Amino acid sequence: MSRTGAVVVRRATPADAGAIATIHVDAWRHNYRGLIAEATLTGLDVAARAAAWRSQLEAGAVVYVGTHSDTRTDTQAGELLGWVSVGPFRQSESARPEVQTLTPGWAELYGFYVAPRAQRQGVGHALWQAALRWCLDQGYRDLGLWVLADNVPAIRFYQRCGLRDLGLDQDFKIDAQPLVEKLMARTLARSA
Repeated sequence: MSRTGAVVVRRATPADAGAIATIHVDAWRHNYRGLIAEATLTGLDVAARAAAWRSQLEAGAVVYVGTHSDTRTDTQAGELLGWVSVGPFRQSESARPEVQTLTPGWAELYGFYVAPRAQRQGVGHALWQAALRWCLDQGYRDLGLWVLADNVPAIRFYQRCGLRDLGLDQDFKIDAQPLVEKLMARTLARSA
């Protein structure tokens, strides 16, 4: 467990699956409104996501969760306010050849969400620090992530974390809706 300011970060357990799923769905509905079709956002199912998260956590997925310390009055002590999932960079057969060549041996942020009510309160920064520390402890020298090309607030946050757009955008679909995602990355160093 680590503390950054008033934020406590710890490794998630299967018991956190429901809260992680709730944040996942709430953040999608808030952050992606106007970017992803409303029908897709409305159709998100917390129970299904909770079951998937429970399974992943039981299988050893690396997920960190953030809460405010019990000195805050606007949330309950220990209430989950965000999460980040990290692991080895996933190689997709549909990825551009440049991505497949560039990313072996990299770490990847698979998902990174803060509850809408807790955004801009330091939760994201504390989670970023935990993910970065895990990557360094595992010996990774590079970190990448995919972000919706139109998600300007997320791109700005990642830029503040030292990631840069590699210019390797790729098309994908969610519920038949064509979207574009950017590959952002940075080299890791202990002083980051």
